[in-house]
Amino acid sequence: MAAISEEPEEYPTKDDLIRAGVLALVTGVFGFTLTYALFVRPYRQGKSLAGLDRHAAESSQPAAYRQTDQQSIGYAGSYGGSSGVDPEKRKSKLEIKPPERKQAVAQNVPTPTPTPSATSLPLPDEAYKQRESNLRVRAPQPQVAAVVAPTGPPPRPSETSFAEAWQRASPGWITFGGGLRSGGQGVQVSDSHILTTISAFRSSGGQCMLAGTRVSVTMIAADGRQDLALLQIQGPSPGTSVPISPENPGNDQNFICGDPHNLGRTLEVRSRGQTGPCCAFDGYTGAADGGAPLINNRGELVALSLPRPAWGGMSWSTAIPASACKAFVDSHSAGGASAPPPTEMWVQAIKTRVSIQPDRDTPTRSNAKVIPGQALGNYPLGLRLEQLRKELGQGQMLEQKGGYCRILYSAPRLTFTLADNVVVGVETDYSFYTLDGGLAVGSTKEPSELTSVFRPSITHDADNLESLASPGLEILFNSGNIATIRVIPQ
Repeated sequence: MAAISEEPEEYPTKDDLIRAGVLALVTGVFGFTLTYALFVRPYRQGKSLAGLDRHAAESSQPAAYRQTDQQSIGYAGSYGGSSGVDPEKRKSKLEIKPPERKQAVAQNVPTPTPTPSATSLPLPDEAYKQRESNLRVRAPQPQVAAVVAPTGPPPRPSETSFAEAWQRASPGWITFGGGLRSGGQGVQVSDSHILTTISAFRSSGGQCMLAGTRVSVTMIAADGRQDLALLQIQGPSPGTSVPISPENPGNDQNFICGDPHNLGRTLEVRSRGQTGPCCAFDGYTGAADGGAPLINNRGELVALSLPRPAWGGMSWSTAIPASACKAFVDSHSAGGASAPPPTEMWVQAIKTRVSIQPDRDTPTRSNAKVIPGQALGNYPLGLRLEQLRKELGQGQMLEQKGGYCRILYSAPRLTFTLADNVVVGVETDYSFYTLDGGLAVGSTKEPSELTSVFRPSITHDADNLESLASPGLEILFNSGNIATIRVIPQ
């Protein structure tokens, strides 16, 4: 068996040398730190304090806290290393001289000794002298009340398109009734109040839709003379109020209102200006019982429509202007909740726009000319009921309510609308009567085609009713054909 030769391992090895070096380094650092902390640091602090000139350091302090030379020497001796220093060399150069007196103080007059304050001590060997304060106390000045500038009414909304104006007003639009039929409308005029007509409130039974939510209301004020009602919303309101315009409707101004049968659409009406206590307008609002808010291009309420005498009658309607609406809302009048007279208000308003015609001889039947705002054939506006019956007979009474009535005559194919026995409207569905340009009943036309012929004019297309209203004239359409021509006041 062969012998295994092994070389002897060298000692110390490289790793042993490294470990020994690291141990020596750590031991040296620890020893230096311990020696410095125990011996060197106290010695350096003592030497630093020995060279400290406390008298010079304290010489800038107030006189009350300065120390004498003897005290200074005592302090230096207590810290060591400073007892051999000459006191003359440590004296401060600051010399305090007593103040010079300009006048001699009387020897026999005792001088009251003032009581020194806690922050003002006398100098050594010197009588106390009270310092004179620089503070001057002023006499109280009279207080002048701040003048508050009077705040005016809030700024009006800016003018915009009718589409944008209706977006502003629609959250405060009220519809009354239920099902597919709305008997009336209203408008929210404050955080908790709704303005409408008494007719609309009574027909609805107190239920209405506001911003798509059904709410309950109670009547807190009413005015039977104007057919206005102010309602209180029960609970929080889901809608927003509509501002009331500071201006009443003028002549030949267009406004819009909501269409309850086609949500999201608006109906256009045209103002005829002030007529007695009301304002008049052409167009349909979709509110048979009134209360439809007429909105201007700022999104403000300019008028509140009154109930219509008859849906089949003229589109010439009436409304309560903005000034009267605001006065009623501000006063909260709680009287006059009797049966409203909307028909009589309509009668008085439209009658003021017609001149009563004198008696005449029976006219010939040859005139078939339609003159807007004046006459249809031989029958002018303003003809009295006695004269009408004298020429055409009794006729067929279609509707009568107070001073409002409609009479049909089949022989000339004419229907007359009367207010207080005065003709205020004449209509026909017979092609014998013609307008300028040969337009007659049966002509194939659309309302949009005639807007450039009859200016100004507005069109209405809702509830299968197409119409064009122009000052003194109204044309009804059926399936693209002219169905009725009606002459009404200018």
